[in-house]
Amino acid sequence: MSKNASPTLIGLFTLGGLVLAGTALVLLGAGKFFEKTTNVMLYFDKSADGLLVGSEVRFGGVRIGRVSSINVLVDPKENRKIIPILVELSTKQLAAVGATIGGGIDFTTDAGVQKAVSSGLRARMKQMSFVTGQMNIEFDIAPNVQGLIFEPTVKPPYPVVPTVGTELDALMLSISDGLKKLNNIDLTGLIKDLRDTLASAKTQVDALRMKEINDNLVGLTADMRALTGSHKLSAAIDNLDIALANLKELTAKANKGIDPMLTDMEKAVKQASAAFTQLETASADISKVANPRAPVLMRLQLVLEEAEHASRAIKELANDLKRNPNSLLLGKDSKP
Repeated sequence: MSKNASPTLIGLFTLGGLVLAGTALVLLGAGKFFEKTTNVMLYFDKSADGLLVGSEVRFGGVRIGRVSSINVLVDPKENRKIIPILVELSTKQLAAVGATIGGGIDFTTDAGVQKAVSSGLRARMKQMSFVTGQMNIEFDIAPNVQGLIFEPTVKPPYPVVPTVGTELDALMLSISDGLKKLNNIDLTGLIKDLRDTLASAKTQVDALRMKEINDNLVGLTADMRALTGSHKLSAAIDNLDIALANLKELTAKANKGIDPMLTDMEKAVKQASAAFTQLETASADISKVANPRAPVLMRLQLVLEEAEHASRAIKELANDLKRNPNSLLLGKDSKP
């Protein structure tokens, strides 16, 4: 027959198990039960997907607590959802949050938290991994950011810190603003204006009659080549240079006597006449191969006419001096 279990042994075994469990609880979780903490309330108007109870709370990347509760509210005034998140901050871990002057941020009192908020304390949800999508809470100093301030009907018994959007929210907001600005651009009108501008430019280019301008330039170039390439014109210019040199020499000899001067003058007149005759012949030859109305030829004809007048004046002067040499000294009215 089997013996009945001793109640005493059962009681001792149960008591021993309870003692071991209590010892393990004290050793492993004593910090949780006896650690001093403080709570801070955060309100977000964005989805808390990826944030879990127990997720880390950090300040500048340093762990200072954990998320203790996540809820959701509906704000009928603004027709939006509000995510209240209660974070539990460890007093021991908060000791790592100091300041360059004096003590650190006082999260234990409402006055201390409000002072930090006025200096720029803000909280945001931060994605820890793009693969898992896990989020945590990050405190930071951002004095230039207003942050979300939600005032519930029932004021919470904890200090409230304003919240800002995530970095991904800021990126999406920038993209959204860029798309709105792009949509505001009248692309249809812009393309139409561009087409009108190109059509107007084409019309103006066509109105220039480029072929006619090009033909005129070709004709002018041919006239210039014919003018500069004429051997007769070159010879006539050389003779004219000689005649001018003789006239210069004539004026130099005027001081030495009238008779040598008259002789030299007759010689200069003959050479000048010959030069002018060659110029006229060269001009006539050029007119046959070039446009008679070309500006260069018209100017050349004017030069020839002036040169002809000068030659006639020289001839008249020479004849007057032959008849009355004293007129060079006494004037044209003097008698021989």
